Amino acid sequence: MRVKIIATLGPSTKDIETIREMVIKGASAFRINFSHGSEEEWRKYVKYVRTIERELNVIIGIGGDLKGGSVRIGELREPIKLKMNMELMILNKQKDYEGNIPLPYIEFYDIIEPGDIILMDDGKIMLKVEDVKEDKVKVRSLTPGEITSRKGIVVRGKEFNIPAITEEDLKNIKFAVENSLDYIGLSYVKSGEDVKKLKKILYEAGCEETAVMSKIECVSAVKNLEEIVRESDMILVARGDLGMQFPLERIPVLQREIIEKTRLKGKPVIVATQVLASMIENPTPTRAEVTDVAHAIIEGVDAIMLTGETAIGIYPVEAVEWLKSIIEANEEKINIELKPIDDDLQKRFAHSIVVLAESINSKLAVYTQKGRMAARIAAYRPRVPVYAASNNIRTLRKLSMIWGLKTIKVDAEGYMEGLEATYQALMREGYVKDNETLVLTYGLIEEGEHIIKIKRKI
Repeated sequence: MRVKIIATLGPSTKDIETIREMVIKGASAFRINFSHGSEEEWRKYVKYVRTIERELNVIIGIGGDLKGGSVRIGELREPIKLKMNMELMILNKQKDYEGNIPLPYIEFYDIIEPGDIILMDDGKIMLKVEDVKEDKVKVRSLTPGEITSRKGIVVRGKEFNIPAITEEDLKNIKFAVENSLDYIGLSYVKSGEDVKKLKKILYEAGCEETAVMSKIECVSAVKNLEEIVRESDMILVARGDLGMQFPLERIPVLQREIIEKTRLKGKPVIVATQVLASMIENPTPTRAEVTDVAHAIIEGVDAIMLTGETAIGIYPVEAVEWLKSIIEANEEKINIELKPIDDDLQKRFAHSIVVLAESINSKLAVYTQKGRMAARIAAYRPRVPVYAASNNIRTLRKLSMIWGLKTIKVDAEGYMEGLEATYQALMREGYVKDNETLVLTYGLIEEGEHIIKIKRKI
């Protein structure tokens, strides 16, 4: 399986047995949503994943999504049951037990106006603003449904003036650093400068190895996509919030454009939200969901992320199993010809390696310490097996989320020693058979040195 599966952890996957079963069924990495749960719960998830990694002798990535500039309602005593045209109030408070919606963000009241459309729960809840009086907003429901505590809110066509990294995010970043998370999801990123700020924080914490996954989910992110991709390590197409900021009919085109532009820059790209949403309550996906996933695979995504399906769904393991089945049935249909679009030496070298391996029908192995050359090679979607080896387990955990890479841990000091250790590991594990050819490489970017070796097992 070349397209990877990332599963979100939550109440439905709070025990080690369920997480283990998801790994066995095909999950390559996991996500913690810092908008929900406690540090105690998150720490338990990390412990479980690392335990399973050792037990099954596999490499598993795990990261966390920052809350970022998202706006979420406060606490309700019980869910609000909405009926069509039902009127209710949004109030500037942390909690409400009287049927109102508590929303303790002054930034919301700064931009809200009569006529605005408020969306919640990935657009399933729609409210129209009828009247605004300072921090009291009267709304009317346009849909039936149920509002629960801590749900995110979006005002269609508007963005909140909230920093990309908040005080709460800083606490969550500290948790990510202390627990050696492999990536941090930057929510509601608006520009390349937002990414730089997070990378600076990680650098100052001595944790620059942690990858930054920028979530494209607002108008500014789409507008500034090129600079965000340039500064990020990974890109996530967050279709839930995109679908609330843009007309739904535009989402397929936006998804394709984001995937293409990200891959052209040699960066991994992931698709998330409502992938197999019906499986939150049902044991099988709909035909439309299967078709949607297949299109994402054919468009060339590195990974597909399950969110509610595994965090709160009744069938988390089955969701992973179904997603794996859809991937395996469709990933061979990928036929993407990607060529370097600029004179960047590393990209052209990666492209030439792929062309060489494919032309002689050879397997391909790359030794990498930081993972950049392996990611560049994967961006060209080689039609031959690709192995990524490293002496750095954190590098391998990040690579576990990238298309087509089979990760291998080796012990080596330098690059030449690493290349030989990679070859020996592949021989030892039986990945290269008699009379098969192997192209081995590494790119020592700092010294401008690029090495290629071709070996044949006799």
